[in-house]
Amino acid sequence: MYLRHRGFDLRKPLLVGILNVTPDSFSDGGQLATLDQVLRRAEELMRDGADLLDLGGESTRPHAAAVSPTQEAERVLPAVEALARRLDVPLSVDTRRSEIAQAALDLGAAMINDVSGFSDPLMGEVVARAGAAWVLMHMPHAVGQMAPSQRVDALPADPLAAITEIAAALGQAAVRAEAAGVARGQLAIDPGIGFGKSLQQNLALLRRSGALARLGLPLYLGPSRKSFLGAITGTPVEDRLGATAAAVTAAVLAGAAFVRVHDVHVMRQVLDVAAAIRDAATETTC
Repeated sequence: MYLRHRGFDLRKPLLVGILNVTPDSFSDGGQLATLDQVLRRAEELMRDGADLLDLGGESTRPHAAAVSPTQEAERVLPAVEALARRLDVPLSVDTRRSEIAQAALDLGAAMINDVSGFSDPLMGEVVARAGAAWVLMHMPHAVGQMAPSQRVDALPADPLAAITEIAAALGQAAVRAEAAGVARGQLAIDPGIGFGKSLQQNLALLRRSGALARLGLPLYLGPSRKSFLGAITGTPVEDRLGATAAAVTAAVLAGAAFVRVHDVHVMRQVLDVAAAIRDAATETTC
């Protein structure tokens, strides 16, 4: 897969470090209030082993309020510009807006992480023109219209039926993206763990990814610190390191090409060991 001019061998999963430049994200909102803080955190994530950095300027937590394009630009674009000048790391921008994507790509970003799964009709043209990578995520509701760990009526209650429907929606989004001029090698898909899915649906997405794999696109998963992990363990968001490690292991074994996390230092080890176990299982026979 290519992120603009840089190629990646996705036979080994890539670790995406989270940089939320928001005041209200569910886990780390308000921690990166200044550009200096963003730079220091980015450098820390790289030292800890992040392969990419993902910057977000609009919270998608339950009940989050949508922000204006101007607010999002003020939060994200100075950080993209500073990081692109200072660090040799591929930058992803978490946005659903084509104007933010265009500006970020002009400043040096290499990937657009689109939580809306192609809701902006101009996004395809922007991504195609830049030759950037594009993550299409499944989110069956608008930003801010999700209750914690709650499925929406748009999906079947049965987990396997839900996965089939999610795969169909992502397949349709990919077809639309290709029709807009985006090469297939620029695309990845994210089933949106924690976004409008029940506990059992989230677990099924980590356990049974066959319907998604059949789309033939790299799988991007983001289970880090999510509320469904708290529903299982009874832990608050700040105490879900072990739960996230288990989910990251499952994500790798399910075939994830990208895993997006907050705690890069620990998850670097988790991902590497999980990938080694997965690859050993395919190389040996009993």
